[in-house]
Amino acid sequence: MNVLQLISEQPAHILWLLSGLAFLAIGMLVGEPGIAALGFAAFITAIAALSVPAFATQLLIWGVLAVSLAVLLRGMVPRESRELRHSTEAEVVDGIPPGGLGHVIYEGSWWKARCQFADMAIVVGHKVHVVGRDGNTLIVVPNNFTDHDIYDRTV
Repeated sequence: MNVLQLISEQPAHILWLLSGLAFLAIGMLVGEPGIAALGFAAFITAIAALSVPAFATQLLIWGVLAVSLAVLLRGMVPRESRELRHSTEAEVVDGIPPGGLGHVIYEGSWWKARCQFADMAIVVGHKVHVVGRDGNTLIVVPNNFTDHDIYDRTV
């Protein structure tokens, strides 16, 4: 007895269960929730196959469930945070006067920036650490600033 003949003799709900297990295993190995959605859809279709004998209808049920579950599971995947990471480096391109605003290049973009200390000026070309953000203005301190406990990272 060959494998194809053995598969063709199985009831539809068993085949859907086996395909669901296969999709879930592949989804776990790859780490893609869309593939796992195919497995979950196959499990639900296996239950439906007990009362729906037409294969075309089973395939339609599986397709609709697979797309719906893939969209649902895709929304549950955590995305990378868009918040600024603390202590990242930027370069001053327009000097920052004491208590005033200048400009820095941060992650390839031009940002307004101000020094966290109102009495400190930062010259053009100086490397700074980004320690926070106030709206569209970055809060920076010079790289050579050694007392890291003074500035507030919660801004």
